[in-house]
Amino acid sequence: MLPERKSSILGKILEHKKVRVESAKKTMPASALEEALSQRPALRNFAGGLHREKDQKAAIIAEIKRKSPSKGVLSPNLDAAKTAKNYENGGAAALSILTEADFFNGCTADLVKARNATDLPVLRKDFIFSSYQVLESAVLGADAILLIARMLDPGLLKDLAATAEALGMAVLHEINHADEIPAVLAANPKIIGINNRDLASFDTDVSHAPRLFQKLPDTVLPVALSGISTPDDIQMTRKQGIHSFLVGEALVKSSDPACFLEKLASAGGAL
Repeated sequence: MLPERKSSILGKILEHKKVRVESAKKTMPASALEEALSQRPALRNFAGGLHREKDQKAAIIAEIKRKSPSKGVLSPNLDAAKTAKNYENGGAAALSILTEADFFNGCTADLVKARNATDLPVLRKDFIFSSYQVLESAVLGADAILLIARMLDPGLLKDLAATAEALGMAVLHEINHADEIPAVLAANPKIIGINNRDLASFDTDVSHAPRLFQKLPDTVLPVALSGISTPDDIQMTRKQGIHSFLVGEALVKSSDPACFLEKLASAGGAL
């Protein structure tokens, strides 16, 4: 794992996450998770729904997110199942469920409830650094997992991606800087998410993904992550060739998420 300053937000999250993973291993050891794999639900195609052409609606991965370290509590009484159904009704291509507890108020129960309430594929969005977490994600019913290049050394990133794919899950590889691209490409990615938010400072720039996208090969499916809050953000990014997006805070805070999601998905079509 790459060193992260403990004073950085990502460093603090990782320190807390390590403690929680060790605790989880005692409650549910890897051997028990392996036995539980036979009971996992049938997988849904996460990548399939994200492929869009410029004249089609944008593919929106709609996120269930209770809290953000930068924005505080977003939805204190969020109902994961109801929210997921609203997203599905609004035309979401997939769901993203934040399951990190200490900084995002997430929980694995949200993933299970959201998936059971819809027919959409589900991404587990968390800070994954061990094969145990990958196995746990499969047992929970995740159809895809997030792997953050910034916090993983290249060898571990490749191993975790291979483990996830062997379990039938898709991998959304997250990058924020150009120097992370070689390590991600070595892991044979199918989907690369470009984060508009720097995880060290949490500064956000919605024009970042379109710029960094130009450095990626045509063989990967790009997804713009974070900071997308208006149809104009979608349209600007689509003009540069990205047609898939992960949207969280703006949807969670919307009074009518289904309607708002439809507006986002319709932005920038037929360019």
